[in-house]
Amino acid sequence: MDCTGHRVDWTSLGGIGLRARELAAEISRVADVCVFSPGSRPEALGAGVRLVTNETGWADELRRSDLVYSFDSPSPERLSAVADSGRPLIVENAPPLEHALYPSLLRNADRENLYRRTVEAYRTQLANGAFFTARSAVERATLAANLCATGRVTVEAMQPSGTLDALISTIPIGFSESAATRARRELDRTAPGQTFRVAWSGGLWTYLDPVFALDAVRIARSRGVPAELEFLYGAGNADNAAVRSGLLDAIENRGCGDFVTLRPTPLSPAQYFQVLAGTSALICIGRRGIENETCVRLRARDSRLFGLPTVLDRHGPTFDELTRDGLAHGADDPEEGADALESIYRKGGRRAPLDRYSYRRTAHDLCAWIAKGSWGR
Repeated sequence: MDCTGHRVDWTSLGGIGLRARELAAEISRVADVCVFSPGSRPEALGAGVRLVTNETGWADELRRSDLVYSFDSPSPERLSAVADSGRPLIVENAPPLEHALYPSLLRNADRENLYRRTVEAYRTQLANGAFFTARSAVERATLAANLCATGRVTVEAMQPSGTLDALISTIPIGFSESAATRARRELDRTAPGQTFRVAWSGGLWTYLDPVFALDAVRIARSRGVPAELEFLYGAGNADNAAVRSGLLDAIENRGCGDFVTLRPTPLSPAQYFQVLAGTSALICIGRRGIENETCVRLRARDSRLFGLPTVLDRHGPTFDELTRDGLAHGADDPEEGADALESIYRKGGRRAPLDRYSYRRTAHDLCAWIAKGSWGR
């Protein structure tokens, strides 16, 4: 599993890294797995999974492999090496639309060439993938369209059922069996508190609106809801500096410092499960844009793993999917966000993982394809 650019250790774990880490655990039931993640800190990933953090080890790992699994933001050089090696390639990626909005890219004078390089790497994945996984129905649809446009859809591929299931497997954003077990255990022993904790459980990116969340909680408090808002990943970086600065200014200008927390350091595994088990609702508001229209946010994992009601914008598939899960509360403005939080607070209720999103169930077709070995070499 080539996790170029995505760390998989808990000290700096993002959505892609966590997804790769948990899929590796499931694939390890049918194959030995090497997770190649330069920059990650050494860490045990479980039985049957090795983590390689030394970039110079790539050539040896590729030579030892039978298959390669490639994710978002792939290395063009490594993709080329995989193609030259003849190893079959599994691909999980979405069209790199959000990359064109990264502040770190926009500041670069050579931004068009850099972005073109990212797009070309995605096109290489489309051209060379032997099997593809998608994180949602909308991502499967965009993938199928791109595969058709690049000549990868053939008459023969369409014959078995017209679904392209022999080429694409949809594995919705979910969680490992071990995560579900731990979440259930933590939920069972967490007593209801007097504070109504609302968590923003992912990053502070340019296509999101954390000040909306701040205002919704502030209004809910004015109605007697004892809400506190916690941003679980509040550390700054080059691509969230403007959003984070705007949020900090809003916290100060609105006098919200007594009920808002930005965590400056990553959560440990124990902290993650304790904090989310003690959380009453999640909130994540996205801005209108093509990124939010074509992808389901990876933090949907938190909603599903802990059965958490989630306040979010209505414009996009994240809302559509979590609505079908019975977890979404739509909000078009902070007042409506406060309405949703108040409703969740008054209703209460017990929570549990949505087990249908366990990778033990949803990654079955991927693991069967790997175990079957019909991909040859």
